[in-house]
Amino acid sequence: MNPFDKDFREALQRREPPPGFAEKVLSRARQLDSRPKRFFTWRWAAAAAAAVLVLTVGSLEYREHLRRIEGERAKEQVMLALRLTGSELRGVQERLARVQQRVIEVPEK
Repeated sequence: MNPFDKDFREALQRREPPPGFAEKVLSRARQLDSRPKRFFTWRWAAAAAAAVLVLTVGSLEYREHLRRIEGERAKEQVMLALRLTGSELRGVQERLARVQQRVIEVPEK
């Protein structure tokens, strides 16, 4: 057997832990468990703040988008109303012009 295999087998052999090992492990586990978890609290708070910020900005942008669409729709309606009104006014002007021509052409007695 080569020296490497021998060292490997020795390293993997079961050994008894030193006296008080279990107490040290349990004591350390209690210490870790009793420490405040501020890091995780701050991480969650930062994540929540970022989520609120993203949702707020997104909501404001979406509102602005809807307002812009509504404004464009209102503009189109006004333009249509102006075109309709303009064509109606042209029709009225043409009728008035015909009436004025008839009035002018009436022979005097």
